[in-house]
Amino acid sequence: MSDVNIGQLASSTLQKYQPKLVDNIFKKHVILDHLKANGGTKMYDGGRQLVTPLMYGLNTTVQTFDGTDTLDNTYQEGMDAATYDWKFYNVSVAFTFTDKIKNKGREQVLSLLKSKITQAEMSLGETLNSDIISGTAAKGLIGFNTLADATSTVGGISGTTYSWWQGNVDSDSVTISFADMRNIKNSCMNGNGGSKVSLIVTTQSIYQKLFALLTATYQFNPTMAASKEGKRLAEASFEVLEFEGTPVSYDESMTSGVMQMYNKDNYKLGILNDANFEVIEKSQPADQHVSIQDIVFGGVAYTDRRKSLGLLTNKTSA
Repeated sequence: MSDVNIGQLASSTLQKYQPKLVDNIFKKHVILDHLKANGGTKMYDGGRQLVTPLMYGLNTTVQTFDGTDTLDNTYQEGMDAATYDWKFYNVSVAFTFTDKIKNKGREQVLSLLKSKITQAEMSLGETLNSDIISGTAAKGLIGFNTLADATSTVGGISGTTYSWWQGNVDSDSVTISFADMRNIKNSCMNGNGGSKVSLIVTTQSIYQKLFALLTATYQFNPTMAASKEGKRLAEASFEVLEFEGTPVSYDESMTSGVMQMYNKDNYKLGILNDANFEVIEKSQPADQHVSIQDIVFGGVAYTDRRKSLGLLTNKTSA
């Protein structure tokens, strides 16, 4: 039996599998799934940074007039821009010389390759999902817990300095209630540029508390719900309730005591076209018998309006 060229086989197999890999990473996590299905992801060609324009104030020169009244031509501020650095992730699929010896034949190598690809896919997906929720590493995605707070510097702008660049936060140490949820959800829609919260994600324990509080108003069966997104998520096998027409789900990576309120119009996952889970073949190291394929993701989690994001912390299900 002729030897299988593991490097070539791994490269060709990964290239063919790439679309499914991308699809699986998004489908297996409720936040990523929601963003992809509802316009919450955007593709970019590159650039040193992602720059998104902001509007934080109204034009105050609006006036009524008649005849020769003097018009107000005062120069208007109220516009700014937030800048976000691209973040990059890499996961390797590696085969050693001993892997080759122990897995003779194309079918055995393919079986091993499938296992390694699945492992890489799950690991990369879990890391991205966790960082989207609560990432704080300098080289990783900015977590939603930071984007939605009221004090952090995000996009180069301080939330402490500028009140218009603050998320809606409820940090009271209390048992979760519909009243608290409603207050933050409604606050996200206030003001110019505000729009409806599109997804609420929390911990399993808080989710189960909400389940116990259900009435006819807060629906249990999303397949019968008014929200198309609630029905879609339920049909995609995610656990989903609905709160006033907004889908509510839970994630195992969610920070204890936290509930996050996403807005697909103002919260986005930007993805670089040339780093959209691209497969990169590396030369074999000179000092090792190893064949390596890398999967690379490059992107940024960002917002153009922090006031459209909601965050409840220190909540309990007791």
